[in-house]
Amino acid sequence: MMFIAITCLGLIQPMLTTPPCVELKVPVVIQAGGGAITCEPSPFDDALDSAVRIQREFKAYPTALFARAGCERIVLCTKLAYAGQLRAAIPDWEHNTLYIDTQRGAKSRGYPEHVLHHEFFHLIDHADDGDVYRDETWSALNPTGFRYGNGGVNAQTTRNTGALTDTIPGFLTHYATTGVEEDKAELFAFSITHKDYIATRIQTDITLGAKFTRLKALLVDFCPDAKDLLNIGDDVSTTSHSAYLSSR
Repeated sequence: MMFIAITCLGLIQPMLTTPPCVELKVPVVIQAGGGAITCEPSPFDDALDSAVRIQREFKAYPTALFARAGCERIVLCTKLAYAGQLRAAIPDWEHNTLYIDTQRGAKSRGYPEHVLHHEFFHLIDHADDGDVYRDETWSALNPTGFRYGNGGVNAQTTRNTGALTDTIPGFLTHYATTGVEEDKAELFAFSITHKDYIATRIQTDITLGAKFTRLKALLVDFCPDAKDLLNIGDDVSTTSHSAYLSSR
């Protein structure tokens, strides 16, 4: 892989608690799963903005969580795609890498932050048991008769699929209904960026409350150092991110 450290981050990199943010020297094609990850070098200013955002959003993560999730680097790039489908981020557990497109959705308030946590959870999910797309215990928490859709890959262009809504009992977004892996990742991400909203929803949504309890247990079992990451309540400061409308 042709990566190079972001030059102006060199002086502060030793102080960072996140894996190193790197930018591309040349366009990249990486085989992962049944398709190819493709991306191109990012303009420096966009890469720097993303690196600062990443440090801000991940500052609450214990260092051990990155190690347990197998995240060794965060690649900052543009025109990021998987099997030709444009993506804002891609978790590549085969190569211990999280790819972030520094431009896709960058101007949508709250969206870039959400994507970081959502996609990082996929790394956690894979490192936990090697099976991202099936979780019978989690699925059993859903309302009787509910079935997930055809996966997040088929909802990438669905308008407002990632918008917070209270119209789907047990789920935070339409995107969460597309697959068990997306359901867990959406709850994880919003439990970090919208703690106040989650605290309110789980008071009246029994299914969502059960999922939140399960998510916390999964995280603690996976990385005990992360036991406080999903704490919500009066003693936890609320987010400044707004709920967003997203086409992912």
